[in-house]
Amino acid sequence: MAPNSEQFSARNDAIVIRRVHDVATETSAETRKLEGKVDALVNLQTTTAIETRHLIEKMVPNSKQFSARNDVIVIRGVHHVATDTSAETRKLEGKLDALVILVTYLDANQKPTSVARVYSIRSSNNHHTSVCPSSQQSGMDEHPEANAANTYRRRPQLQRQDT
Repeated sequence: MAPNSEQFSARNDAIVIRRVHDVATETSAETRKLEGKVDALVNLQTTTAIETRHLIEKMVPNSKQFSARNDVIVIRGVHHVATDTSAETRKLEGKLDALVILVTYLDANQKPTSVARVYSIRSSNNHHTSVCPSSQQSGMDEHPEANAANTYRRRPQLQRQDT
């Protein structure tokens, strides 16, 4: 037996009424939540700072108790952790041995460098370095290795020839 139009219309009306009721129920639940938040906000505005702090301290454990992230367990304190360090120790010792071999190799294959020599030490500030008698006594060409590395990244000064 096929449903007639009156039965079809009544069924549609019932579905519509259910949907309206569901929406109204959801809306009223949301409204209650919003009203609760507004009431809490008004209460916070009318309390002193100390009362507000105590209220928040009471709210924190409650929110943790009913939160969705309650599955995370936080354990505070010092605990002994047992690990098998033999493999880790051998790995670190191997790396250390390789580093020692590398440093020894680099030290053995390094080219000899010139040693800087101190000619004189002056304790007075009577003269500048450019007019120091000891630097004028020895010629600058005697020790060309002093600026061989060009550590100051300066361009070599070209000698001027006055004509």
